[in-house]
Amino acid sequence: MKTNMPSLNRNILKYIAIAAMLSDHVAELFMTDYPAAYFIMRLIGRLTGATMCFFVAEGYYYTRSKYKYGMRLGMFALISQFAYFFFHNRTFSVISLLTEWNVIFTFFIGFLVLLAFDKITSKPVKWITVGLLCALSYFGDWMIIAPLWILCFYVFREDKRKRFLAFGILAAVEVASCIPFIISNGEIWQIGVFLVIPLLWLYNGEKGSGNPVHKWAFYLFYPLHLLILGAIERLMIR
Repeated sequence: MKTNMPSLNRNILKYIAIAAMLSDHVAELFMTDYPAAYFIMRLIGRLTGATMCFFVAEGYYYTRSKYKYGMRLGMFALISQFAYFFFHNRTFSVISLLTEWNVIFTFFIGFLVLLAFDKITSKPVKWITVGLLCALSYFGDWMIIAPLWILCFYVFREDKRKRFLAFGILAAVEVASCIPFIISNGEIWQIGVFLVIPLLWLYNGEKGSGNPVHKWAFYLFYPLHLLILGAIERLMIR
């Protein structure tokens, strides 16, 4: 039976994630004096982290070379680190530069979690390794929760309902952990992470155009937009 439900391929979802990320970061720097716009833009911004976690799991599953995939994540994590530091810090600090990791580092740790899950045969060693890797992500953006999302998207990739049930439980834990900030700072926009469920439900499993631009879009856009927004913000406060 045919339905009229829309479907989205991988490329479209990645560009939605990029647009949501831009919305989030523009709001963070420039919209704090406009509460309604700030709330909406940061709510939309919650789509990015989990959507890209989904595609780390998909990328790991489909890649022809896990070594090259991991190297690509690690390389762009290093490339993006200064841009991430520049965006979030107004003064230079070696400690911050080395201990506040950008989200691609967290995705790389998620990749290592999948590698450990797949390759380590001893269950105790497997889960200890997964736990240690998740703990290591404490230094990264979307700490701990992102590697767990990546793992649940991978483990339940053949069962859509279980996949999103597991994601929803983890998302609820993540939002609950933000309750002190929600109460003190009004960060209710954190609930926007649940918008990922209907968005990814529309994924049709198709790649879309094979143009290399789509493959590299997120990797390139991420550090570039952080540098540009950070530079604009500094020019405005002079």
